Amino acid sequence: MYRRISEDLHQIKPGRLSSHCYLITADLNVLIDTGTAKDFPVLEEELKAIGLKPEDIDIVINTHEHFDHIGGNLYLQNHAIVMAHRFSAVKIVYGDDEVMMCRANGQKPIGCKIHVWLNNTDVIDLGSWFLKVLYTPGHTSGCICLYEPRRKILFSGDTLFASGTLSTIFKSGSLAEYFNSLRRLKTMKIDLLLPGHGRISRSVDEDIEKTIKNAIEKFPEAKYLTSMFEVSSCV
Repeated sequence: MYRRISEDLHQIKPGRLSSHCYLITADLNVLIDTGTAKDFPVLEEELKAIGLKPEDIDIVINTHEHFDHIGGNLYLQNHAIVMAHRFSAVKIVYGDDEVMMCRANGQKPIGCKIHVWLNNTDVIDLGSWFLKVLYTPGHTSGCICLYEPRRKILFSGDTLFASGTLSTIFKSGSLAEYFNSLRRLKTMKIDLLLPGHGRISRSVDEDIEKTIKNAIEKFPEAKYLTSMFEVSSCV
């Protein structure tokens, strides 16, 4: 089902294994993440309920390379421009199943295209929306968040969740990079958190603090990383 967050922003959850997909209807129609390939028929129906066809999607942005965020690309990439961070893009284009986890979840790892390889601080100007790319590795090596500075909205993918829920650190990810990404997000003014899974949040500062605390409890080495980042921020 889709959820209307504002007049020009919707959240769609195509299926149990799929990530949330976020639809921005601005000067261009943008879909952030596309769920699994199996769930695309549901995504298509939800788009129709909102008043759009798949062919109306102009841009797709993947927050990272996991199967539950990129599966629908296959059905959109021939008419939409698909974007991802360059570290995600190389895995998606070459079908790195070890990282993408497609076959284990009944999805083919090959065939997806990435037309624009993004870098940290790139911007996507949609007129009434302005998305800034934040490179936030940790969960995987290619994770990004998308920040709308005027609305103070963060599309966080699997980097940050509500209520202090920890992200899983996968093989291509890094605990140190995860902490560094959380530290960077902590410095930002975020009024609305739109994560790849779970509930949305308007208590983002609290969410980040809880996430750091929970990570320290789970990973003893994280206490050293936190101290290191606090020292470096004072230099």
